[in-house]
Amino acid sequence: GNCCSDVAGGRSAVGGAASHGGPTDGPNDAVDCFLRSRGYHGLFSQIELSLSASNLRDRDLLSKSDPMVVIYAKGKDGSLQELFRTEVVLNSLNPMWIIRHTITYHFDMVQTLVFRVYDVDTQFHDLEVKMLK
Repeated sequence: GNCCSDVAGGRSAVGGAASHGGPTDGPNDAVDCFLRSRGYHGLFSQIELSLSASNLRDRDLLSKSDPMVVIYAKGKDGSLQELFRTEVVLNSLNPMWIIRHTITYHFDMVQTLVFRVYDVDTQFHDLEVKMLK
């Protein structure tokens, strides 16, 4: 389904999923147990990412850009593994994405994240965010 933002300025978003930020989105004991069972006994914590951007280039001809962010983890071999995607924010060069994402942060490891911002064309607004290439 789609979601709309009631943030001042009339910013709206499409392609959102289930609401995040509820009482079940905190630290996850099951994830902690899984990581320990795989040998990750170092210091780690669940952190929540909240994303925004400012002064993006306008890539649309008749309106403002419709940005979406794809977040990747960079492996030791340089390969990128997609972690998650944001929803598409309509007509904004200064988007504030609604959905927050939780990742596991390891204090004793370098974790390189790559953030790529894309302008989603109007013809693709009705698609699920996961279906966009």
